[in-house]
Amino acid sequence: MSLVLLAKNKDLKPWIQNLQNLNKNLEIEIYPNIKDYDKVEFALVWSSFDIDFKKFKNLKCIASMGAGVDHIIINKTISKSVHITKIVDETLVVSMWQYLQCVVLNIVNNHYEYMIMQKNKQWKQLETKAFSSYTIGIMGLGQLGSFVAKEFYKMGFNIKAYSTSKKDIKGVKSFTNQDKFLKDVDILINLLPLTKDTKNILNEELFNKLNKNSSIINVGRGQHLKEKDLLKAIKNKKIKTAILDVFKNEPLKKSSKLYANDRIFITPHSASLTNSNSVSKQILDNYERVKKNKIPKNCINRKKEY
Repeated sequence: MSLVLLAKNKDLKPWIQNLQNLNKNLEIEIYPNIKDYDKVEFALVWSSFDIDFKKFKNLKCIASMGAGVDHIIINKTISKSVHITKIVDETLVVSMWQYLQCVVLNIVNNHYEYMIMQKNKQWKQLETKAFSSYTIGIMGLGQLGSFVAKEFYKMGFNIKAYSTSKKDIKGVKSFTNQDKFLKDVDILINLLPLTKDTKNILNEELFNKLNKNSSIINVGRGQHLKEKDLLKAIKNKKIKTAILDVFKNEPLKKSSKLYANDRIFITPHSASLTNSNSVSKQILDNYERVKKNKIPKNCINRKKEY
C-alpha cells in the first residue's frame, strides 16, 4: 500500500518529511511520477487536477490538505466508494481568527481609510465608533465560523450568522433566511464551503441588502464572489471596503482589476495556511484506518458537498 501526493504549485518537501518522520516505512508516490498505480490506496490532494482517478484501481480514500474539499468534489472520475476527508485542525482555526480579528479591527479603526488617504496625501481624522455600534454578519457556522462568531461576540460586537440550519451559540443570532440575516449588517465575513448552492453567492443582489458603506471579507473561496458585481458595488458606494484572500484563479493575474481598485485589499490566500507538521498525524491516522479497512475520520457528506 502506498500514498500519493497530488499538489500543483506547492512545496511538498515539508509534507514528505513530516509524514516519514511519523512513519519511516511509508511509501510515498508523487504525481505524475507514479511507479505503481495499483499500490496506491490513499491520496493526499492540494489542488484541482484534470486527472482520471479511475487509474487508481485500489484507491480507498482521498484526503484534502486543507479544510476545503471543493477542489476534489469537482472531479467526476472519483468512485462513490472512495472516502473524501477534510482537515480539522485547531491551528487552522486560530490562524483564521487572528487574520479576521486584524482585518475587522482595521475596518473599525479606519486603518483602510487612512491607507487610501495616505496615497492621496490627505490629512483628516475620522470618527471611531464603539464595537457595539457594528453588526458583523458571518456566513457559515462550521468549525471556523462558530469559533469566530463566539470571539467577536466576546469583544462586544453584534453578531448575526447564516447557515443551512439554526445554531444555538451564546450571543449569536442564527438565521437560515438570507434576507433577514443581511439586514443591518455592517461587516460581512464569508466562511461558507463552496457548493453548487453557494457559488457566486457574493453578488449584486446580496450587496444591495447590506447597510450602505458596509465592508466585505471573503476568506471562503474565490468562486463565491462575482468580481464584476463587487467592482460595481464599490463604484456605486454601496460597499466601502473589500478584503479578499481567495480568488477564482490563483495566483491572481497582474492584469486583474481587483489590484487596481484602492478600496480592495488583497492577501495571497494566507488567512489560514495548513501546517504540514500540525496535520500529518491525523492524515497518517486515517491512512492506518484505511489500511485496516476502517472508515477514516472527518469524512465529508457528498450530498452536502462539505
